[in-house]
Amino acid sequence: MASHSFHARLDALQRNRERQGSERTFKTRTSGICFSDNDYLGLSRHEQVIASAQQALRDYGTGARAARLLSGPCPEHHRLEENLAQWKKTERALLFSSGYLTPLGVVPTLVSPGDTVLMERQAHACLFDGARLSGARIRLFDRKNMPELKKNLVSTRKLAPESRILIIAESLHSMDGDFAPLREIIDLKKESGAWLLLDEAHAGGICGPAGAGLAAELDLIQHVEIQMGTMGKALGSSGGFVAATEKIIHLLMNEARTFLFGTALAPASVQAAQTSLTILRSPEGDLLRKKLAENITNFRSAFSPSVSGPIQPVFLGSNQLATKASDQLHSLGLDVPAIRTPTIPKGTARLRISLSARHSDKEIQQLGQALMALPKE
Repeated sequence: MASHSFHARLDALQRNRERQGSERTFKTRTSGICFSDNDYLGLSRHEQVIASAQQALRDYGTGARAARLLSGPCPEHHRLEENLAQWKKTERALLFSSGYLTPLGVVPTLVSPGDTVLMERQAHACLFDGARLSGARIRLFDRKNMPELKKNLVSTRKLAPESRILIIAESLHSMDGDFAPLREIIDLKKESGAWLLLDEAHAGGICGPAGAGLAAELDLIQHVEIQMGTMGKALGSSGGFVAATEKIIHLLMNEARTFLFGTALAPASVQAAQTSLTILRSPEGDLLRKKLAENITNFRSAFSPSVSGPIQPVFLGSNQLATKASDQLHSLGLDVPAIRTPTIPKGTARLRISLSARHSDKEIQQLGQALMALPKE
């Protein structure tokens, strides 16, 4: 009977995916010109980054072998943490083995049942999962609706005057491509005595001095308690990190379960990220950010989208239309993914275009022309 009920659920879920047009599959065909990844500066294919990872493979082997506190000292991990902290202008940083695992360890360490997490409705799944694991009460606000955030902060503080409140926001949204109103969020945070965890995953590397992110660009780092980032996007490697005060990092090193009990980040990934970070903070990094900005400007001139960053959504409404458009672009040699429900809210299915410094002017023009030729359904 138990086996039968499991199979019945599997069959029902499959029928539901087919009905909604939300079936996910792995790609089995050649991609063409890639507008689907988050390698915003093209550093994952940089010769120096690849060479440094190869050297780390020779020096340390293919993996970290165990959790950081078990496997013994690795100077590459410590060096990257020191340089990330310098880049983010904080006292310390701490590495996690993936960006997804970072909030799953951090959020439950900071808040617990009896506390409140206020987070964007549009937040990434890893942030929601971290909040749920904490057991804290979760309240939502629209990332552009500051009156709603203020209302939630006021009512939460009245309901539980002594509890902790953690606000979670993405500086550059992974799907909508817009920047958060960070000054307003920080002003409201101060009024309520809350803390802010700012996810800079997509903004890191592309904005601010040396690409240090939106908080650095707006000179607001001192007002952000925890900056979260990733090495899997503009840094061209893999892994996640947080940057904060000595006291916060010491707490996470002792209490964050995904740090304590997960195998550490592979030294080759660490060294690749270190080399990418060095490039980011150099004149070459400035040139790469300039090229990315030029590509964004060229694309906006050709297609007139509504956002100003490297993530450019093209809204189509239904899952079926988004899939059809993605297939049509693929037939023209352009890899542009369809983002569908349930990843995003119903009725907002879209193409998600990711621009990079590695794209040529000709490729940007080709993409703009192909988008203009899509059926207007």
